[in-house]
Amino acid sequence: MFNFDELLILFSGLLLLVVVFSFINEKTIKLPYEIGLVVFGFAFTVMVICGRTMNVVQIPEEFYNLYREFNFNDFLFHGVLCFMLFSGASRIKFSDFSKDKYLIGSMAIASTIVSTMIYGLLLWGLGFIIHVNISLFKALILGSIVAPTDPISAMSILAKAGLSKRLGLIIEGEALFNDGVAVAIFATLISILKHTSGDISIISFIIELSAEVLGAALIGFVISFLFFEIFKRSKDPYIKIFSSILTVMIAYLICNYLGFSGPIAAVICGLHYATGISRIQKQNRCELIHEVRELFYSFWSVIDSLLNGMLFLLVGLLFISIRNFNTLPITMIIIIGSGAIFFNTVSRMAGVSTALLFTRNLPDGMKRMKLAAFLTWGGLKGGLCLALIMGTNNVLSSQIYNLFLVSTYAIVLFTTVFQGLTVGKAYKMLNNKKEFRLADKSLKKPLFATADRADR
Repeated sequence: MFNFDELLILFSGLLLLVVVFSFINEKTIKLPYEIGLVVFGFAFTVMVICGRTMNVVQIPEEFYNLYREFNFNDFLFHGVLCFMLFSGASRIKFSDFSKDKYLIGSMAIASTIVSTMIYGLLLWGLGFIIHVNISLFKALILGSIVAPTDPISAMSILAKAGLSKRLGLIIEGEALFNDGVAVAIFATLISILKHTSGDISIISFIIELSAEVLGAALIGFVISFLFFEIFKRSKDPYIKIFSSILTVMIAYLICNYLGFSGPIAAVICGLHYATGISRIQKQNRCELIHEVRELFYSFWSVIDSLLNGMLFLLVGLLFISIRNFNTLPITMIIIIGSGAIFFNTVSRMAGVSTALLFTRNLPDGMKRMKLAAFLTWGGLKGGLCLALIMGTNNVLSSQIYNLFLVSTYAIVLFTTVFQGLTVGKAYKMLNNKKEFRLADKSLKKPLFATADRADR
């Protein structure tokens, strides 16, 4: 447990690196904000490792100990994730999903389950090739970790890729909800592994998973309804902002206490606030909307950008966690990383193709296979995957944990940097209709965006 001084040092150090790396990126290679932080964080970590190896760089032991004690899993799941999900969801109304609700639902649920199963089977087979004993059940756990697309990446990197409004909403909606579904699947599998790994009941798995998801949705609706009444009736704009913060915190804490999916509750709270603010605007209560809407979305945009920056920076810095494990030779790391990336692409394609079977009205007039290919390439992974895998260090053996950590980091780094940089080009190449090649400005979210989608 960190004391206040240690927390202040960690926060100051992370913010310093975010500012410095962002400034250098802005003046030099000009990568997108999020991708630039991953690249510079990764490069910084490599230089520190090389410098320490050659005794050129000396880091005070106090700082190094602080970093080693830092728990990324706790930082994300018990710290910033609920605020980031609420911020992203608060820009989208429930009605925005009405046209593609079945497609989003099938991608969030069916695609995630299929991707988990396909990845698990492929990894299980790889274990035989590299002579590592990986049980199918543990392989499925890694499948559930890398199956969900990252909502933070979807709402930041993909928002700048020039996608049409409808396609952007589909990807954001999937990322927001499959995040919670995957966490629920992961938690259920871990629970079974700890207690009854030898006797797995499909019915009990489905019941436990459904309880986590539906319970979280109910908590999100109830808490957001109660606190939005305060938001709506108060005349003090700051009380309104404080009530929104309290909404997501209480909903998330209750879900954690009851064993429900906190991420789903945070998403429901955000959607409820966006819908409620839009409804108030339609009632012509301009004194609320004009002042509070600007304050509300400006506040959450700043919070979102700050936490986004720290999260993407940490994705790059976490390479040091892999380097600290000496049990895997470099050739094995390359084989595992390459195989993990290939398996992720195949399993994502299988999951997306399955989800698309349930819909006929495809966005942008794209052919089914082209849309499946784009959604596969646009399935970016992020800090959520790393947080989940780092939460298994006390559950899995060191050999399996090291293998899973390398696999997850390779997927996150590849999808965030390479796929993130090329997803816009992939969209233009696969979408051969000229009218859809124009960037939809409504999906671009500047620092002080006022969430135009939530106004309409």
